[in-house]
Parts: sequence; C-alpha cells; structure tokens
Amino acid sequence: MDMVLIPLFLAIALGVGLYARVIPQGNGGWWRFAAAAVALAVAARLAGHGWAAILLASAAEFLAVGMVWSGGTAESRAAARKYLTAVALAALCGWTALALIQLGAVRPAAPWDRLAVALLLVSVALKLGLVPVYFWLPAVARASSAMTTALIVAVVDVGAFCELLALRDAAPWIFVDFAPLWIGLAVVSLLGAALLALAQRELKPMLAFSSIDDMGYLLLGLVAGGADGMAGAWFGILGHAMGKIVLFGAVGAAEWHLGRAVTLDDRGLSTPLPVASAAFMLGALGFIGIPPTLGFIGHWRLYLAGAELGGPLLLAVLYASSAMALLCYVRAIHRVWLGPVEAPVAGRPLPRAAALVLLSFAIAPVLFGLAPNGLRPAAEPHPHVAELPIEPAGGVK
Repeated sequence: MDMVLIPLFLAIALGVGLYARVIPQGNGGWWRFAAAAVALAVAARLAGHGWAAILLASAAEFLAVGMVWSGGTAESRAAARKYLTAVALAALCGWTALALIQLGAVRPAAPWDRLAVALLLVSVALKLGLVPVYFWLPAVARASSAMTTALIVAVVDVGAFCELLALRDAAPWIFVDFAPLWIGLAVVSLLGAALLALAQRELKPMLAFSSIDDMGYLLLGLVAGGADGMAGAWFGILGHAMGKIVLFGAVGAAEWHLGRAVTLDDRGLSTPLPVASAAFMLGALGFIGIPPTLGFIGHWRLYLAGAELGGPLLLAVLYASSAMALLCYVRAIHRVWLGPVEAPVAGRPLPRAAALVLLSFAIAPVLFGLAPNGLRPAAEPHPHVAELPIEPAGGVK
C-alpha cells in the first residue's frame, strides 16, 4: 500500500508546487507549511502502522492548519481556527482510542472497547469532516486557495484514511462488531453531503461536500471488508486523491482568470479556459466513477460490498447518492463551463505549467483505470482480514 501512496504523495507535491509557482496560493509561509505537511505525510507512510506514523500524520494535520492561516485574510484565519479545533479534538480522541486498544493488538474488556470505538468514530468524523461534524471543511474551502483545500483532501485526509485501512487489517472487530455505527456514519455522510453539495452555488464548497460524500463510500468499503470492500476502498482512495487535485485545480484556474470565486452564475468558461474545462470534466467523470477511470473500478466494487453488507436498502442509498453526485457535476459542467459567455471578461490566461498539471492529473485516472494491475497487489486484503482473533485485555473473553 505505502509503495503506491508515497509516489502518489510526491507526485501531488510536485504538481501542486508547479501549479503554485504560476498561480499563487498564499503568502510566503504557505510554501513552508505545504512542503512540511506533505513531508510529514510521506514520513508517516514510511513509518508503517505504529505510534510514529500516528504522531507524524497528526503533525501533518496541524501544519495543514498553517496553510489555511497563510491565506492572510480574516476569513482564512477564522477557517483556520475551526480547522484547528477539529484537528485538536480528533487527535485527542484518536490517541486515546488507540492507546486503549494498543494500536489494535488488544481488545479491552467492556465497557472500554465501546469507549475506544466511540472515540475512534468521533476522531474519524472530525478528521475527514464527515456529516454531522463537517463544520470546518466548507469553511476552509471558501476561505482558502484551491490547492490548499486540495492538499488537505488529497494528502492529509488520504493519509488519515489509510491509517484506518491498516487498523481494519489489525483489528477487524472495531468495524465488524460495531458495524451499525460505522454504517450509520457512512450513510449520513453519503446522503447529507450529497444534498449539501447540491445546495451550494459556489464551486469550492460544492467540491468539499462532494469529498465528504465520497468518504462515505470508502467508509462502507472498510466496514464490509473482504475482497470487494477493501479493494474498492483502496482503488477509491487513489481516485479520490487524484480527482480532487484536478477538480480543485480547475476551479482555481477559473478563479485566477476571473479574479474572484466561481459560482453557478458564471457561464462559458470553457471558451477562455479550454484546458481547465476539459480537465474538470475528466476529473468529474473519474470522481463519480464513470468507466474507464480508476474511480469506476473502485465504485463498482463498493457497490458489490454495499449489496452484501446491507442488501437492497443500502444499495438504494448508494444509487441515490451517486445520482445526486452526477446531477451536481452535470449542473456545474453545463452552467459554468459550457455554453456561450454571457458577459466576456478580459481575464488572465491559464499558465502553461498549471495546464500541464491539470492535464496530467486528469489523464492519470483514465490510464490507471485501463491498466490497474500495477495497483492490484496493494489492493488485495490479507486472507485472514475478517477472521483475525483478538484477545480481550486481561484475558477476559
């Protein structure tokens, strides 16, 4: 798993760096915070599953707060305070839960096992901005530059989710024995975030809620486990990371051109920004799981896992969420990117370096979707993933 994630994080860092050189993302401090956050996220993956990895990943989250703060506006500072609150509470709850279960090596006796799972649920929800504790993510998306939110979603949050993948392997009882709680959190995030995304008029908050919706899919894959669930979660998280870089990057290019936030009231941006428009469309297709993208490979496995986990009812929830996501992106493409320009704006053209980054991350999920075999070994779960015995602490069974 880490042999794929580390090159991905480094490629994202290179792409975002090239993009930020020609389309500024913050003041001078932004570069330091961004580079340090990515470096710590990579170090966490190199450290493997253990306390070193947990602490490094948490440090990356705290440094990501600095990226938001470096926006230099009152709105960005307010968003940074919200994000810091979420990160601090998530770290406190997560560290306590992992200490109780000794990183998954031990299942404590009741009621400590329930307390550990409850704290872990709160930590995961806060870190990933899941419904109903999503308060920080749309605020960060509105107040920050496009690539600030993209790095948080594609590197910091993906690193946090991969810790859950490792925990699913080490301590399956957390997800199997408390499946209704995890399924409930996933379903609320799926439907709630999809509805909230549809309610947005500004594109960056819409993309933020779309990220929450996608995390609901991935969480269901973790709970389901098995070949379909774990492979779906793995392929899905890779598509999630690449998709959000290109989607936020395309919207950032439109903001650079217009000199303001992009809303559904804007029209015809494909005329002055054809590369950004094409990249957004390709990114949207991959993100919602249209073949032949990597997102499709992840989503159809997650559908299979959802059908096995919750039957027709859960499958209906997945279809409803997918339908709303499709409507959300079709509306954005139709209203913002396509059609004639109603009021031509003499904006700034898209720099070549930014165009290269957008095209690279837009095409990559298609290429991986056509030839996913190089990623398959990292995606296959261990055969004992659902049967790993966990002895309660103190010998209590």
